[in-house]
This record gives sequence, C-alpha cells and structure tokens, in this order.
Amino acid sequence: MIIRLVAGLAVALFLTTAAAAKPLVVILADARGTVATDLMAPYAILAESGAVDVKVVSATDRPVRLTPGMAWVRPQMTLARLAREHPQGPDVVIVPAFSHDDDPARAAWLREQLRRGARIMSICNGARALASTGLLDGRQATVHWYSKGKVAKTYPEVNWRYDRRWVVDGPITTTAGISASEPATLDLLRQLAGETVMRDTARRLRLPPPDPRHDGTDYRLTLRGMGVVVGNKVAFWNRETVALPLTPGFDELAFGTALDAWSRTYRSTAWAVGAPSATSRHGLTVYRAETLPKRFDRTVDLPAPDVMESTFAQLRRAYGEGTARFVALQFEHPWGAVSGW
Repeated sequence: MIIRLVAGLAVALFLTTAAAAKPLVVILADARGTVATDLMAPYAILAESGAVDVKVVSATDRPVRLTPGMAWVRPQMTLARLAREHPQGPDVVIVPAFSHDDDPARAAWLREQLRRGARIMSICNGARALASTGLLDGRQATVHWYSKGKVAKTYPEVNWRYDRRWVVDGPITTTAGISASEPATLDLLRQLAGETVMRDTARRLRLPPPDPRHDGTDYRLTLRGMGVVVGNKVAFWNRETVALPLTPGFDELAFGTALDAWSRTYRSTAWAVGAPSATSRHGLTVYRAETLPKRFDRTVDLPAPDVMESTFAQLRRAYGEGTARFVALQFEHPWGAVSGW
C-alpha cells in the first residue's frame, strides 16, 4: 500500500512538474476589436504543438470582437487572474493588431512584462501598439506594408525594415502583414520547443517550414488595387453577407482566416452563424452575433487544407482573381505580391 501511494505521488509530481515546465504564452486581446487571423493563427499553431501552454487573455472577461468579421471570442483569462495564477508572469506575450493602438494600461503592462524577462512578439499592425509603448525605440522592427508611412512618421526612433517577414531584435519580434503570423509563430515554436516539434506541428497543419525572406517593396497600393476597391464599393447592389458556420471542434486557423478574408473584399462581410456559441478544437469559445441578418447571400465552408491558399481560391471563384489577389495583398501573402498581378 505504501509503495503504491509513493508511486502515485511520484507520478502526480512528475505530471505537475511536466505541465509547469511548459512555456506559458499569452495572446493579448482587446474587446473593442482584435484582428481575427492575428489572434487565431498563433493560438492554433501553439495549441496544436502541445508543447506550450497558450492562453488568450484580456483586461476584462468581455467577449472580444474578431475583426473585421462578425464573431466574438471569450478570453480564457483576465490579466488579473493571470497575475494571481502565474505571479512569475508569462514567458511570451503575443500582441495582435487591435482596433485601438494606444492604451496606457496595456502599454504599462507590456513594459512590465519585458522588464521581468518575457519575450514579446507583435503580429502585423500589432507593431503599432507595441511601438506606442516605446519598447521598439532604438530597435529594428517591421509592420504591415500599409502602415509603413504612418509608423515612419509617428515612431522615427524605430529602425523600420521591410526585407524580412519577421524581425527579431533581442527579446522582441515583430512581423509583417497578417500571413506572417504563421511562419513567425512556427519560428517561435522552434525556439520554445525545438526543431522536431516545430516541423511535426507544421506538417499536421499543412504549413511550410518558416522562411523569413521577404521583399516588402512588392506589397503596395497600386492603381489596379484601388480599382478593385472602388469597383467593389461602388457596386453596392453586389454587397453580400457571408455565413460561416460555427460547429463544435472547428479549426481555429481555418475559421480565423475565413472570417478575416471574406470581410476584406470590399463587397462582403463574414458572420459566424449556427449555435450561439461553439468551442474550437483547442478550447476557444467563439460566439456569433445575438442578432443575425435576415438572409445570407452565400454560405462558405471552412478552407482546408492549405488554409490561406484555399481561402484565396474560394474568393477567386466567388468574386474573380482581382478581388482575391487584393485580399491576399492585404494579408501580405506571396500570392498577393504586386509583381504577380
């Protein structure tokens, strides 16, 4: 009996230690608006790995709007609860793009996490929120191509560069546009859990190995791109509401990408539909709007495999190549590079 008891305690201690040994990665969210792919892609990749403990955290427990579509995600933890349960702080903080870049309380919290030894990684225009804290001053960083001019004027102390899909400067990583969330998160996973875990996770999610090479000058707003925007906005009679079914166990990477992409066409907005809420494959609870449109013009399936490429293919079939490539351009995805048009 005593031997069994000791053995059981040893196993419990081992499991507890193993769980505690996992790096803690938190993805910040802002209830007022957080870009869907910027939040969902890192969460999906890290959770799929099983090698890290990843949580979506927010200042409050209010549902977080996943922009630019119509869906909300429930934070898994508030900042106050994070402080109580993990007084040592997270190992990594991921900063997606928010609807509001400037937030003094968030800025103070981020500065404190860096001071305490956390790594920080911004996704896409999350670099603007990070730059507003002063943490990028004197560092190299990158951001979504559309923000180049704005950040150069607003944050001249930062050495902005556009020749890498993600830029690492000490404990801070910044990424280019939306699609860079995938390779940059895989590279982070490699740092946290090793090459084998990273490659196995990428294989299961059908993602290519991370490649930092990038020509940021090939992503810009051209007359052709403006023509797509104007044409789609003027043709108001072609505006569509797109239904994106919420089903139990849905894939976070596919859902976030589809919600995001179908809401960037300048002729459609994607809405989560179905049950009032559903829990994803790795434990995120997503809500639909309480009141839905009276009718939907089309229903789309979640893209798979090769999530982003499949999404652009869906858009091409629905709205033509120009609109699909313009969405890929907004994602700063290689298929949207201006030279490919």
